Amino acid sequence: MHMDSTTEIIAHFIGVFSQTVEDVRLRLDYAKFTAQREAPPEAGELPDIKLAMTSPYTLGQFAPKVTYSPPSFDIVPASVTTSVPTHQIPVYIPPGNMAGVAGPARQHDVPGAGERVIPEYEPIGSLAVYLRQEAQLVDNDYLSIGNHGLAMQSAGDPVAALAKLMEDAAQLQPVADMDGLHSQAGAGDFIHQVAAAADALPDIAPEGGSLFVAQGAATAGIHVNGAGLDEAPVLEDLLPVKFRPPAEGSSAQTQDDAPLPTGVDHSLTPVIGLEAGGNLLVNEAVLVNNWHGAPVVAAVGDYMHVNAISQTNVWSDCDAVSDALGGWQRLTDTPTQAFNVATIETIANPAYGGQAAEGSGFPAYWQVARIDGDLVIANWIRQISFVQDNDVTVMAACGGGTTITLGDNTAVNIASVAELGNYYDFIIVGGSVYHGNIISQTNILLDDDLVGTVGDFQTAGEASLSTGGNLLWNQASITQFGTMSFGGLPPSFREAADKLASGPADAPADLLRHEAFSGVGGLKVLYVSGNVVDLNYISQTNILGDADQVALAMDQAGAYADADWTISTGTNALVNHAHIVDGGVDSTVYAGGNVYSDELLIQAELISHDSGLYTQDANALVSEAVVFLSDDLLAPDTGDGATAHDGGVPDVGSADLMQTMLS
Repeated sequence: MHMDSTTEIIAHFIGVFSQTVEDVRLRLDYAKFTAQREAPPEAGELPDIKLAMTSPYTLGQFAPKVTYSPPSFDIVPASVTTSVPTHQIPVYIPPGNMAGVAGPARQHDVPGAGERVIPEYEPIGSLAVYLRQEAQLVDNDYLSIGNHGLAMQSAGDPVAALAKLMEDAAQLQPVADMDGLHSQAGAGDFIHQVAAAADALPDIAPEGGSLFVAQGAATAGIHVNGAGLDEAPVLEDLLPVKFRPPAEGSSAQTQDDAPLPTGVDHSLTPVIGLEAGGNLLVNEAVLVNNWHGAPVVAAVGDYMHVNAISQTNVWSDCDAVSDALGGWQRLTDTPTQAFNVATIETIANPAYGGQAAEGSGFPAYWQVARIDGDLVIANWIRQISFVQDNDVTVMAACGGGTTITLGDNTAVNIASVAELGNYYDFIIVGGSVYHGNIISQTNILLDDDLVGTVGDFQTAGEASLSTGGNLLWNQASITQFGTMSFGGLPPSFREAADKLASGPADAPADLLRHEAFSGVGGLKVLYVSGNVVDLNYISQTNILGDADQVALAMDQAGAYADADWTISTGTNALVNHAHIVDGGVDSTVYAGGNVYSDELLIQAELISHDSGLYTQDANALVSEAVVFLSDDLLAPDTGDGATAHDGGVPDVGSADLMQTMLS
């Protein structure tokens, strides 16, 4: 039956009431039934039984150890005899000195043969590592916030200004212009170029810069910006606060991480925080080369060895700030800082662990591992971080709290290479030896910021501004294990090279009795018929364009005149860190040709005061860059085929700088 809503509600209530009454009745019946349940029987008293126990054993004193003596047993001698048939195997015995060798180490008995054979072994091979890491980012933002009715165009050409700094840096960095290795000969030629790199530098540093060049023994130790120090500065102590690791036991966030003041009700107080900088660029590389080495090296041709570090910091931090902001509190008074930190050290590493070679007398034979052709160990690491963060913004205060982050980018390149090979007693090279450990580091920063005001901008609230506080950091270390001494090529060494050039041969008797091999039981030799090229190269480049342009305006209705402002356009960090560890032992090099061994250190710095970006003061620049929007300017189409001015798209120049400058 169909019921209306009122009737249905009454019927539902009556049904629920009936169920409740029935439930109460059942509960009364259950209570009566429970009261009539049969009681459990009584347990009665527990029986009392008394037992009398006796034992023939008596407990002794406490014994912390238990001694057990096993029963003795007899050992009966026995012998087992077996018989295995053998057949003599013919073995070829090479003629010469090796035929009569008896008992030296590293030889093996051959069953059924009356002589001993020296085993053969495989030589090391060539090794090439070519690693190129690039981090590219274009983050050119345009922001318009608040009821100001304005639009802003970019002032100047930040791309051209950055290109000019890159050209200036190229004049001070002579070993960073090689694009890569294309042949084995190219590696040797590059080492020659680095040896003459100091000649390519200008005689005096350019205006606003410094240039330090050291060679030979003057490069030893720690150098910071051209000065020798006992201890190197620590990067963590100089980084901008926002990039430093948190102190132990403290919060991971610092006040510099959040530009807005704490303890403020942002829903009621207008607060504007702008972070247009705060970029971090890091290149880090560690290269360990322990591929080959010997206490004695003989080269028929030339021997060239170069350790070189070249470091350059170039930056421009010429800010244009409106006079109306002169009374603003500075977030940081730290100017842009640049550091070139270099360490070149040679650590003695005696062969055979500093003890005399095993055995007595002189070796009776040699073992030769042969390489026909060149031996190339080339490690080429190039790291590039390229970031453009040229932000353009026009701002007016608005209700509540506003945090704006236009920068805060991070670009990181990390490489770690370790190579382990073999060591020998003697290395013979039929050609020349080229050995180089080279590090090139470059930081380029454009941080020319424009912060200006429009009209009668002012604020009664707290205001702070930061346009500097940048850090450029180059740190490079070359650690070479093993000292080197040089001498002319002895006749026996040249004779050995001539013999091996024609094929396998016996060791000259005079060579085996050379004083350098005293105490060596068997001479382990590596022979290379061509050249040996051992090149370790690390190139690191950071390029950052952070030319931010900020225009501050009042709200058109005159509201929010008591807003708090916090503006940061700097606080960038460019970090290069490289370390080459070149393994080896203390060695004597005998060369038949010329010998060149040198260390080179170049530390350069250039502070540009004329990037060409801003040619007028802040007030004039802002007046030219800011336009007032009208209905005509906001119209999408003029009606005559011409395109209306788009006030929301600034002219920030070409973003193809990386391709054109570093290709």
